[in-house]
Amino acid sequence: MKAVRVWQYGGQLVFDEVPTSTIARDEVLVKVKSTAVNHVDLVKASGVARQVLPIDLPWIPGHEFSGLVDQIGSDLAGYAPGDAVFGATSGMGSYAEYVAVKAAVIARKPSNLSFEEAASVPVAAQTAWHGIFTHGHLEKGQTILIHGGAGAVGAYAVQLASHAGAQLPSRSALEASQ
Repeated sequence: MKAVRVWQYGGQLVFDEVPTSTIARDEVLVKVKSTAVNHVDLVKASGVARQVLPIDLPWIPGHEFSGLVDQIGSDLAGYAPGDAVFGATSGMGSYAEYVAVKAAVIARKPSNLSFEEAASVPVAAQTAWHGIFTHGHLEKGQTILIHGGAGAVGAYAVQLASHAGAQLPSRSALEASQ
């Protein structure tokens, strides 16, 4: 399969031929249709944060993807070849024709999202979730102020907080309180 790889920290991206991933009994092989480009890929590839975000070189960047299920592991049910899915990788990157992942890190792609839109969801949505629920412990009825609500993470934070029953102050309410 074809993949984009980084051979050395700070080096160029190289378009290579690599072996197609084989899947374990609890994994799914996805034929990638779209992948997202994230700042964390650039940081990892540059090596500036290698003490915190080390990579094994050569490395295939890419954390988010969408595509079609190609194969499922023998221990899995619930997915079939041809299913449209999206998710995030934890090891091998998504800048490749195929990616092997645990079934727990993928979900069915909603039919109203394109493959490109679906590939942009996992990292921003997960970041928002962790920020407001895991770290912020947001509960129904609480008030939350979300700065940068028009950005990717902020847009998900607004939607998740609203869905959880939190109060989001309006701009006029904030101006009135000053």
